[in-house]
Amino acid sequence: MSSTITPPSTSEVTREALRHAVNDIVAPYGLGILMSVFLLGGVTAEARSYFKKFEDRIFLKLLVVFIWCTMLAHVIFGILSVQDMTLVHYGDHSNLIYYPKFINVNLIFAGIISVTTQSFFAYRLWKLSRSLIIPLLCWTLMIALVSLVLAMDVLSLIVSQSERTVLFFTQTHRSLIVSTLVLSVTVDVVITTSLISYLWLRRRGIFERTRRMVDRLILWTFQTGLLTSTFTVTMVATYLTMDNFVWLGIMYTKPGLFAVSLLAS
Repeated sequence: MSSTITPPSTSEVTREALRHAVNDIVAPYGLGILMSVFLLGGVTAEARSYFKKFEDRIFLKLLVVFIWCTMLAHVIFGILSVQDMTLVHYGDHSNLIYYPKFINVNLIFAGIISVTTQSFFAYRLWKLSRSLIIPLLCWTLMIALVSLVLAMDVLSLIVSQSERTVLFFTQTHRSLIVSTLVLSVTVDVVITTSLISYLWLRRRGIFERTRRMVDRLILWTFQTGLLTSTFTVTMVATYLTMDNFVWLGIMYTKPGLFAVSLLAS
């Protein structure tokens, strides 16, 4: 007989459950937000350097401003979430097992940063390859990814108060979360490998100086793509294999990596 997951009652919020909440939920989430604050500093430095050194099209300038503003909002709402858990409800330990107040808004901004960055790299892939096949595949996957993120947001808003615990939600909607993480990994790997492949093909039959420039682009694409892909794969692995919420901290760190990789390009 299959067992069903039932939301915990107030009486079931034991000391062990609270210890689990602090060690396995609050700590990883808080560390993820802290890393996002540091990455915001990197995004700010990259944006400042970009506007001082380059005179690009207005589209690219607006994109840089948009990414910086979205990253700032991501960090602000992350800090507000941690404040709600640790300061606003100070002393109310049972509140720690429930979803942070601003986590839904924070998740939306994180998704915007990730999808915008990946869309830009897919656009660059199209300009480089002159083919729409792989970019269209990436954009289609990203539309599906956005739909899944919005579905998680809506589901976390419409559930009853007793079902708003982080543990209950992640167990009940495990397939939705896994699908979202796997889609993110797929887009990362497809874009990175495709960019490297097309750049490698372009280095043939060109002057030595141009080839060195292309080689630097290949190395940069490999390094940044490997970093974001490794983070995403690690996030999936920790979610599937570890009985804690380390994956949540990684998930809230990743948008900052995307923003830095975009501005560094």
